[in-house]
Amino acid sequence: MIPTYKYTVDAAVLAVFAAITKRQREKLLRSFAELTDHPFLPGDTLQRDHVGRTPQVRRFGEWAVTYWPEHLANQMHIVAIEHLR
Repeated sequence: MIPTYKYTVDAAVLAVFAAITKRQREKLLRSFAELTDHPFLPGDTLQRDHVGRTPQVRRFGEWAVTYWPEHLANQMHIVAIEHLR
């Protein structure tokens, strides 16, 4: 059984989250839950960040979510979200 994962979000994600509608927030929360429910599924693409990590990017409908899993801590770090429409 896979341990329960929790997610963290960066301040930039919170800023976007605060500026969108309740309906969009609910969609994103479902996306975040899907990431923590399936922490070993790969993203659609990889992107190198400023500290050398390679966060994954996965598209959820009209949103792109950039994240990196920290398996030792059972955490999914969500570092960016982008509205694609």
